[in-house]
Amino acid sequence: MSDLITRLTEAAAEAIAAEKQSLSYDQDRVKGIDIELELTKSGAVIEGRAWIERKTRPIRADRPMPAGRG
Repeated sequence: MSDLITRLTEAAAEAIAAEKQSLSYDQDRVKGIDIELELTKSGAVIEGRAWIERKTRPIRADRPMPAGRG
């Protein structure tokens, strides 16, 4: 079991490291990181991916709403 945990931890770290540039941009808006690890039946990691979620910027009261909103 600890071998599986080690492989998953290493794969997750690699997936996050691949997003280094994206994570360094606009860090105050980072909301979360989604990590997807694809495994074989034996628990070997086939592929790891990560997506960065960002907070949306609030709409300023002094600006008009975009067409189709509000």
